[in-house]
Amino acid sequence: MSNELVISHSTEQTRIALLQGKELVEYHTGGSNSGFNVGDIYLGTVKRVVPGLNAAFVDLGYEKDAFLHYLDLGPNIRSLIKYTKSVQNKKNNDPKLTDFIFEPQIDKLGSLRF
Repeated sequence: MSNELVISHSTEQTRIALLQGKELVEYHTGGSNSGFNVGDIYLGTVKRVVPGLNAAFVDLGYEKDAFLHYLDLGPNIRSLIKYTKSVQNKKNNDPKLTDFIFEPQIDKLGSLRF
């Protein structure tokens, strides 16, 4: 059975439908005044990691925790973590990344391991 995610977005409203086969499983709507958008950056705390789903639940300060799948981190998450740690440890003073060696991208079919 195939799954399909259908998203319709306009300036007034966003609609998201999850279909399994030809059957509607979930349907969500949201107005433009929801206070957050896809692509926004949030600071949160990981509350629970679910290895079987390759995901985590993150507290962003809302009533429910956010669901974050490891593929949503982006293919270069290893490089981002490496760069962030080097800046935090004050080992990196090169904001242009001229000498930075990028890590391999994450495997789309596997799990995230550090």
